Amino acid sequence: MKTTERLIGALAGLGFALLAFYALFVVGALIYKGTGPAPVAFIAPAEPAATAAADTAEAGADPAAEPAAEPAAQGGVDLAAGEKAFKPCKACHTIAEGGKNGTGPNLWGVHGRGVATAEGFAYSDALKALAGQVWDEAALDAFLENPKAYAKGTKMAFAGVKKAEDRANLIAWLATQSGTPVTLAGAAPAASDVPVAEETPAEPYADLADDAVVTLDPVPYPEGVTYADAPALTEAELAAIETKVAELEAAIPAMDYEAARYHPLHFQPAIATASSAECLACHKEILNHQPRATSPAGVKAADSLAWYQTLDTYSGPQADFHWRHTESDFAKSVMKLECNFCHKGNDPREESPDMMPGRDHFTAAASPEFTLRKMVNPSETCLLCHGAMPDPVEIMGLSGPWPEARVDMEYAEAPNGCLSCHAESFRTNRHQVNYLNAATIEDLARNGTSDTCYGCHGGRAWYRISYPYARTPWPGMDLETVPDWAAGRPAAPKPEHRIAE
Repeated sequence: MKTTERLIGALAGLGFALLAFYALFVVGALIYKGTGPAPVAFIAPAEPAATAAADTAEAGADPAAEPAAEPAAQGGVDLAAGEKAFKPCKACHTIAEGGKNGTGPNLWGVHGRGVATAEGFAYSDALKALAGQVWDEAALDAFLENPKAYAKGTKMAFAGVKKAEDRANLIAWLATQSGTPVTLAGAAPAASDVPVAEETPAEPYADLADDAVVTLDPVPYPEGVTYADAPALTEAELAAIETKVAELEAAIPAMDYEAARYHPLHFQPAIATASSAECLACHKEILNHQPRATSPAGVKAADSLAWYQTLDTYSGPQADFHWRHTESDFAKSVMKLECNFCHKGNDPREESPDMMPGRDHFTAAASPEFTLRKMVNPSETCLLCHGAMPDPVEIMGLSGPWPEARVDMEYAEAPNGCLSCHAESFRTNRHQVNYLNAATIEDLARNGTSDTCYGCHGGRAWYRISYPYARTPWPGMDLETVPDWAAGRPAAPKPEHRIAE
């Protein structure tokens, strides 16, 4: 009997030992599994905030004491990088719940939403043809890589997100922007393959030395499009100008004021073909002219900031208007302005385009070379570059005026927010005229900030009117549908500004 009792006691002890060992094994396995690689892919609804808070309260913690920090990456996708990748999209899309449609539809809840179903948005026929499909991961990835290839004829002008990693991050972040957010995860990359994240400076290049050289991945040109600077003068043209200047310089000492004032060079037709070198034979002092140290109103130049000084395309103290447009480094790189680009006539007798020698009186065009009592017609000169920026909200679909909207669209890797839309699309050949260096403008825009563009387009809206720029076609432009604000515009630059092919 005692032998039996001892045997039962031994078996019970062995059972307890085996049970304890099994429990330790299970716990160890769970801990090990928790540190292992994530599943290859899964889609699961995110836990509602209220449930999470209730669970926290049940555990005895204060849910409002210190919210848990959201992880930067989820299974190989980086939500912070995805949110950053969305910045260029803000040019056309809102993402807030209940946000209004812009140039593109509101994207709240776009992941899992039916194609072409955003309420109140006028979709193109290309996307309407895809109705019934769903914006899942595969569809979003294909569309974001090349919108025009995915939906031929789409109104979306964005060139696409070329890097698969960037698309994955963006799609994962979009999936969280919903009333029923989902968490997307992919295979986590090996630790050795994970790039070391660098802290992005608050301002582009703020942490770089003054002499540091910054290089960016070039933004590609639209397919099949090339740009060229204004053609340089030929040797024969330079020789002809040199001869004319020599003749002027020889004649100037014998001229009195009235003879110089009525010199043929000041009138049509001679002024139409005059070179700057001929004008500067008498007017060279204009290049050395300096702004007043103190304005008539008593404002000191040294204590004030001119508008152009706020742009990163200009450096130095205030300078004369003519010097800024002809001799500054930026002007000489992007423009090829001759004196007669602005000064097309200077008749001291009437100062009227209707009273010019060589032309019947009162036959000037409705938009003449210059206006009565003004040596320059701003609508035919200044506004060729400084036209008013189209309505940034109603026409361009931005969140506000450019100085405000640019904050959400520019960061260290993309300091020119204009290229969010204008890198490969909405690209005109407007710069390809004989007074601009189109290739240099393109290069500066792709390697600089949006001040390269904004300094002309919208930064200085002279007379608060907009010159009707020629609506020069860009690659793939819809020539049949003309928006109201562009109706009646010419389709090519003026003949005198075209570059001969």
